[in-house]
Amino acid sequence: MRLPEDVREDKEMLNETLLLAQAGEVKRRMRDYAANDARMERDKLIQIWREVHPEAVGESSAALHPLVAQYVHKPNPKDKPEVPCEPHEEWFNDVYHLTVRRYSRDPVFGSDEGMIQIGISSLDGTARHDWRDFQAIKNQIAGPECEAFELYPAESRLLDPSNYYTLWCFPGIKRLKIGQPIRLVLDADDAIAPQRQLPKTEKNP
Repeated sequence: MRLPEDVREDKEMLNETLLLAQAGEVKRRMRDYAANDARMERDKLIQIWREVHPEAVGESSAALHPLVAQYVHKPNPKDKPEVPCEPHEEWFNDVYHLTVRRYSRDPVFGSDEGMIQIGISSLDGTARHDWRDFQAIKNQIAGPECEAFELYPAESRLLDPSNYYTLWCFPGIKRLKIGQPIRLVLDADDAIAPQRQLPKTEKNP
């Protein structure tokens, strides 16, 4: 249905007014950025966050204690990722228990070095899911330059029987085609947003 002429004109005027307002806001912010030191503005925002959320300010990370192999079996070449099998390895430390399955076939990317499935659960049974811990676990079990992911599946094949998490690792893939190409690790004093303290071993060299 064609709008009446006066309605179309009012709509065009409204759109033009909104565009002018947006352009004015952009210009104002650009003037603010030019007039104010970015670091100073960042420090102001972080100070506000610290006052409002003191419990978050105190957060820090401890380096993950090395994992110890409880047992290691040679994988059966007939084991298939799509068919449940017994773990090939079990690892633990003071916080986590791991089951590891090393498959000779990579069903996702078809790479030559297979796939590693790391199952992670905490010894106290809680739903602990610390990204830095999982990164350290991946590094020790699959290698620091191996990339991995967690799967958040379709609801029709959701698995959620316990506080247990899985990393899927692909030693034969140099880089997954997603994510940033550079390393950037910032401690709490340098981050551009709220950040918990890093263990010394995790800081940029």
